[in-house]
Amino acid sequence: GAAQEVTETRVLVSEVVVRTQAGQGIPPQLESEVYRAIRTQAGRTTTRTQLQEDINAIFGTGFFANVQAVPEDTPLGVRVSFVVQPNPVLTKVEIQANPGTNVPSALPPGAVDKIFKDQYGSILNLRNLQEGIKQLSKQYQDQGYVLANVIGSPRVSENGVVTLQVAEGVVENIQVRFRNKEGATTDSKGNPIRGRTQTYIVTRELELKPGQVFNRNLVQRDLQRVFGLGL
Repeated sequence: GAAQEVTETRVLVSEVVVRTQAGQGIPPQLESEVYRAIRTQAGRTTTRTQLQEDINAIFGTGFFANVQAVPEDTPLGVRVSFVVQPNPVLTKVEIQANPGTNVPSALPPGAVDKIFKDQYGSILNLRNLQEGIKQLSKQYQDQGYVLANVIGSPRVSENGVVTLQVAEGVVENIQVRFRNKEGATTDSKGNPIRGRTQTYIVTRELELKPGQVFNRNLVQRDLQRVFGLGL
């Protein structure tokens, strides 16, 4: 059969309002951000799809934790209320390092504040926060903590404290394995190949220990010391 084109119902918009769930207004700066983002305007028509696109656009500004579009019939058309929940003023960004362990963060004190301090005192913008998280990840990489990774979504408290969970890559165990001339680490029966060198001869040269955060630079120095044994 012939394909049928589905046309959405268009309704005339009599008024566009931006408010909170409690019916209050929002700061002029944020109100301007909303009106710049949306396409729905008084005196023009709109559709459900356009309202959803407007909701996405408002979220895209980064200033809001929740957005809804509420249409209401009036004698002159439909009043569209964008009900928004602005983010709080950002007061601090904290690191919750290595959750589930007692291992503290490998970053020095003040490193996180140095990255995010320019955002403190302003309404939290999630896009700017993501840029800061990228800088934080780069700092980990630059310092050799190559396994560090921000996990989960940032947690935002009502007083503007953002908590980032970071798994920095805690070393659980260090093993010494031996290879034969062919490069195999197990024999024909699947058992680990035993070396003539005692394991502690190798491990005593390692500065990296179980319970520490993995650091590529430290491991490279450890390997150089092991090679220096001449074994």
